[in-house]
Amino acid sequence: MASPLELFRKKQKVLMVPLTILALFAFIVMDQLTPAQFPPIAGMLFFGFVFWHLGRDRGKGTQFAVVGIIIGFFVGYLYIPKVGAETVVTSTAGDIDMRQYQEMVQNRQIANQFIMRSYMASLTEEEQQRPQPPRGAMFGFGREMEDDIILEYLFRKEAEKMNLIVSDDAVSNYISRYTNNKLSRKAFQETCQQLGKTEGQIYDIFRDQLQARLAFQMLRPEVSLTPDQYWNFYKKFNVREELELVALPVKDFEGEVPAPSDAEKKAFFETYKTVFPGEKGPGSPGLRQPQKVQVEYLMADYVDTEKQVPPITDKEIAAFYEDNKERLYKNNPIPDLPAGSTVPTAPELPAPSGPKTEKPTEAAKPGAGEKPAEKPAKKPAATPAKTETPAKPETPAKPKADTKPEPESKPEPKTEKKEESSALAAESITFVSLLDEKPADTPVVAPKPGAETAGAKPEATTTAPPPLEPYRPLNDDLKSEIRDQLLRERTLDLMKDKISEAVLFMNELSDKITNPEEGATVPTPEEATKTLKEYAAKHQLIYNITPMMSAQEMSESEKYPLGTAKEPTINQFAAQPRTAIEQLFETPVNLTYIPYEAEDSFSSGLLCYWKIKHVDATIPEFDDPEIDQQITEQLKLEKARPLAQKRGEELKKLISGDKEMAAAIEGQTITGKKEGTELSTTTTESFSWMRTSTANASNPFSMPRPELSSISAVEGAGNEFMEQVFDNLDEGEVGVVMNADKSICYVVKVINRIPSTPGGLTAMYQEFLKEDMFFFFSPYLPMAQMEQQQTNFEWSQELEAKYQVEKFFEQVEGPEVVAQ
Repeated sequence: MASPLELFRKKQKVLMVPLTILALFAFIVMDQLTPAQFPPIAGMLFFGFVFWHLGRDRGKGTQFAVVGIIIGFFVGYLYIPKVGAETVVTSTAGDIDMRQYQEMVQNRQIANQFIMRSYMASLTEEEQQRPQPPRGAMFGFGREMEDDIILEYLFRKEAEKMNLIVSDDAVSNYISRYTNNKLSRKAFQETCQQLGKTEGQIYDIFRDQLQARLAFQMLRPEVSLTPDQYWNFYKKFNVREELELVALPVKDFEGEVPAPSDAEKKAFFETYKTVFPGEKGPGSPGLRQPQKVQVEYLMADYVDTEKQVPPITDKEIAAFYEDNKERLYKNNPIPDLPAGSTVPTAPELPAPSGPKTEKPTEAAKPGAGEKPAEKPAKKPAATPAKTETPAKPETPAKPKADTKPEPESKPEPKTEKKEESSALAAESITFVSLLDEKPADTPVVAPKPGAETAGAKPEATTTAPPPLEPYRPLNDDLKSEIRDQLLRERTLDLMKDKISEAVLFMNELSDKITNPEEGATVPTPEEATKTLKEYAAKHQLIYNITPMMSAQEMSESEKYPLGTAKEPTINQFAAQPRTAIEQLFETPVNLTYIPYEAEDSFSSGLLCYWKIKHVDATIPEFDDPEIDQQITEQLKLEKARPLAQKRGEELKKLISGDKEMAAAIEGQTITGKKEGTELSTTTTESFSWMRTSTANASNPFSMPRPELSSISAVEGAGNEFMEQVFDNLDEGEVGVVMNADKSICYVVKVINRIPSTPGGLTAMYQEFLKEDMFFFFSPYLPMAQMEQQQTNFEWSQELEAKYQVEKFFEQVEGPEVVAQ
């Protein structure tokens, strides 16, 4: 019989085996697990070992261990929410923890991906070459992702209060509507498989999204604009003024601001780390980093493509001329004359000169009545052929003999106008005004020394035009014109063909990346980039890749044309085309390597592009050197701004009154110090508050987009600037105004405004009453839409305040998605 010591050693050896296994598992496996996976596995190991130990003495260690593993899994699973599930949003409607938030973000992205994939699957092969994303089908409320998800949560709570239920039929109808009832059952199932979701899961996701959207549509306030608001819109487009101004850059006053302390930096960081720049007002500080994307694109440049077009030959020009001369190059006679009529000939000329010959005869009869004046007006109508009588050329000789008829001839046309009542007399006066002045001079100079026939010859030469050629001759000027036209048409056609083929190529490459066939190797981002570069070189296209850029950086970039590009307009009667920036930043974060097409009116280029990387808005780290620099710059700018405004008020006092601005500030500097930069005045051009954008020349049927007028002498004149100079200053008054981002303080004087008087404004109001404010091309409809958008934004903020929403996203890292 074994001693107790031997029994203990045997038990120790038995225990060492599972402990060794556990240790190896902990070092090798547990190190690779995420915090969310750790609790179930730890529970399985712990309870499995305990139950195995309890059952070992009974000879049922394995059975007990299995039971312990199952119990440990459920205990660990229940513990998961307590690990890594910090609350990120609190509200009276309920709290949202990190897991819920991430799940809602994922469901939103899945819903939008399903829309794009199912829509593409419903198109024919020809339609897929130029796909147009379904407008209004994508889910979202136009805010940053975090705010957008919070609104979705609140709208669903509102829907539950209203007992708003979305049925399966409603989901089916929604999918059928944006796919134009073309999505097959097989394509629907394949799209679900591609996203790794069952049909039921897709329906549940759509049900939540539609429930929130319906609640938003039912509850949002509708804007009904009053006539007074439309009158204000009208004035913004039509009242014009000119300014004289001086600029005071805020940066010039930063030298007077001491460097911020570490405590100031820390306090500033805590205040603005979750706030975007400009979120709390124009020019307001913010440290939160906006969304950024990285984009690859291929571009067909007009100048480069023009060089690839074969030279236009003379034979092609002649052929074009022959094919189009009837339509484009026909010389038409005077278009205002009725059909069958010709240019007046010599016998008809004396008819209009009749009243001139009668002027001296009427002056010679002071007591003449109205009857003598009526007779010569009727005679030409009855006998137009008798105008060649010798008596009429002699009549101009009479006023030459007398010196008085010439001054008397001035008031006489007045008597003629009163007496003339026949249609022929009116026509003759109109006809004379259209002719050259030579016929009026010829009776005075030419007829006197010569015979009667001598006066007829100049009349014939001045009125008989040379016969018109039926078509414009194909001379060098016309050949050059046709050559330019053909070259432009062929260049544009070649550009369109190149980009259409490039889009098709990128679509095929996109399928290999986002939807690979079973067993196929997925191209890496580096391989995809290399493939695009090779394609661009082979087909003489420009390849480029952007750095990570925000929407603002992209719109201000002069190097990359994406900021001014918009989708090509196939339907000329469609609404505003979607811009490349909207396409890039308003699509889901993980929707990468989806090709789009665009045209840039500024660079005259066509593009096909896709985003390869998309980082959502993130909260920065205080230790980041770049953030430290931003904190210092924004703090100094905040403290320098009041100094610039104070200096502006000092200059305003000098200028106010009847003083000329240039004379009032003579010798003054920007900061007021002697060593500073001397001030100089600038006069602006005439401008209005608003104008219609001319950037949509590619779509002549699109609704004009209203925008703030740009002023050459003002850097970034914002809405507040316009409000100050138009509404708060009268003509001749001086004011201190900041630009949009509050980087420059301007001292302005209104030197001219149209209209400037109450009478002029009343006349403008009468014109306003005649205006069709609701015409499709009216710029006032987009103004009403902007009012609706602003109302929606303010209402959503009120909704968050109603539910006392507080956000705690300090530990949130924006998802960085790159297709692999």
